[in-house]
Amino acid sequence: MSARDDDRNDPTRLRAGLRRHGLVRRPAEVRTRFSRRAVRMSEGNAVDVYDCGRAAFPVMLEAIAAAKRFVHLETYTLRHDAIGRRFLAALADRARAGVDVRLLYDAIGSLPLDRRALEPLRQAGGAILEFNPLRALWPDWAPRRRDHRKLLVVDGRCAFLGGLNIGDEYDAPARPTAGASAWRDTHARVRGPVVHDLGAVFLESWFRGAGATLPWHELLEAETGRPGDVRCGVLPDGPIHRRRAMRDLLVDWIDEARDHVRLTSPYFAPDRRVLEALDEATRRRVRVELLLAGDTDHPWLRRGARATLERLLRRGVEVHEYVASMLHTKTAVFDGRRAILGTSNLDRQSLQHNYEVNLVIEGPPVPALLDRQFEADLEHAHPLTLPVLARRGPLTRLVDGLAAAVMRGFV
Repeated sequence: MSARDDDRNDPTRLRAGLRRHGLVRRPAEVRTRFSRRAVRMSEGNAVDVYDCGRAAFPVMLEAIAAAKRFVHLETYTLRHDAIGRRFLAALADRARAGVDVRLLYDAIGSLPLDRRALEPLRQAGGAILEFNPLRALWPDWAPRRRDHRKLLVVDGRCAFLGGLNIGDEYDAPARPTAGASAWRDTHARVRGPVVHDLGAVFLESWFRGAGATLPWHELLEAETGRPGDVRCGVLPDGPIHRRRAMRDLLVDWIDEARDHVRLTSPYFAPDRRVLEALDEATRRRVRVELLLAGDTDHPWLRRGARATLERLLRRGVEVHEYVASMLHTKTAVFDGRRAILGTSNLDRQSLQHNYEVNLVIEGPPVPALLDRQFEADLEHAHPLTLPVLARRGPLTRLVDGLAAAVMRGFV
């Protein structure tokens, strides 16, 4: 038997593929924590919101440097650029100090990464896992099932989540003028009881990606205290785990809105249920505003969105395109009293196929803060109106329609 055959029949690899596709049970505490449809809410949390990587990254690096027990970092994109090297160096430093460091990154999102850059962390004792690596045979190769989560959990005392990947384009001020190479994003630090739920999300990803066994129960038992007065919960989503949970909550909260709905997303290609909910909200005279990316790294998605947005504009939905830089924020605010902040985009890849994680918040002050951020972003956005869309030529309309059809059929 060849070495290749030995590798193919390795039970560890087989179990990895089965686990990644939801066919191997993970620890019950991890598996059942989010099994109910209702979001598990907790009181007494503190939430700090950062409107750019330039503000969030130093706080994240400080938290890593102060780690005493463990650091768990999960990201879609990891680059070996200036900010990437700072994070890898910080992780390696804590690993050498005896801290349990685990790094999980997505194979597609981090495709350009030179894996040799990970060796110092590995040699320092850090555990590194590539999620859903590209291999020749099913079930190892599933390009649509991606780990799109961006999550950092430190010692069970604080956690970070939001839109920030680890790359220089995210290390930018809130509203740069340097063009699409500098990205506008939103990230949050949370402390309090909700941190354990975010820790469980990382463990779910780690086990699904066939990470090595670890003392998971000890990581979910540390005392967190009640450092604030924010009521919030964690909504993980994915193609196996509570499929379309984010889409369902989004529809529910749009349906329950009475004053305004403000959605910010770089990509807009939702399914029929979301579009119908937005239609119905405008019939109830709810003000619905969308803030989308003007400069985008996926122009095909933007073209398809324009075909869809014409219908919403006719219903009274207000649409704005952010033009100061590349918009990568994923937030939703309902009546200034409920909010969602996390990793889910408003497209079908994100809502149906990716593994995502979002923070669900009820009550002040975070929804009001995100409302103010939305209004500040509008100062750097252009309205997209029916007259603007009417100026498209026949060929442009045809291409936009084809892009929308592709998104409905394959995205």
